[in-house]
Amino acid sequence: MAITINDVDYEQEDLAPGVVNSIAQVQNANAMIARLQADLLNQQIIAQHHSKFISDNLPAEVEDEEAPTEAADVGTPDE
Repeated sequence: MAITINDVDYEQEDLAPGVVNSIAQVQNANAMIARLQADLLNQQIIAQHHSKFISDNLPAEVEDEEAPTEAADVGTPDE
């Protein structure tokens, strides 16, 4: 079986066993990196979606939080 490295074809049986093993390890590592990158992108999308959902569904803020209470609005007579 031919293996191409840096645009050069090599026969697998001509390579040292350690080199063949390293080729397999590089292929496995590259495949895992691709899966991890895809998973990272998915997790970022999920986090953004839920963050927006949280923001969109928070209770409305009370507009006059610092407005005086009714008791404080009542002044003394004839003022």
